[in-house]
Amino acid sequence: MSKFYLASSVPILKTSLFDVTHDRAVGPKDIVIDRKIVRHPGASAILAVDDIDRVLLIRQYRLPPRKQLWELPAGRIDPGETPLQTAKRELQEETGYQASNWTNLCRFWTAPGFCSERISVFVARKIKSGDASPEPYESIEPRWVGISEALAMIADGHIEDAKTMVALLYAAHSTRQFSKETNL
Repeated sequence: MSKFYLASSVPILKTSLFDVTHDRAVGPKDIVIDRKIVRHPGASAILAVDDIDRVLLIRQYRLPPRKQLWELPAGRIDPGETPLQTAKRELQEETGYQASNWTNLCRFWTAPGFCSERISVFVARKIKSGDASPEPYESIEPRWVGISEALAMIADGHIEDAKTMVALLYAAHSTRQFSKETNL
């Protein structure tokens, strides 16, 4: 595999959610990769599964697509947090639910051509309800759906959120399946 090294990284923009840098990498035969990069601390998503193997989806308005989307609870990793700590915090904040059984399902890069965001997906089981504490700008509608219904929502275009699609499809097609016996 060819080795590249980072030749320069110049800050362009700093926001509360992410930073943007102008990066240049150099590789073999003087190949140069020159990009504006969105530097993101990463995020966690939660595939909450109840005792009857339904999954928890939330519906919320997303400004970039200018519409409400069905998705898994998720959020940005705050400074000093691990991905699992973020998952536990976000599940409670967005839905009020807490879980006592957590399993790492998968991790993936969201858009590695221009963004450093990596999402860790956790399966949460042994769910207990509580009070949600969403951000002031969040209007969240939680809904428990059967796994077959969630997969059908992907197939018919009702779920358009990539992290939700990745998590549901990965879980449905992994060797673990949606099985209480394997703690998924």
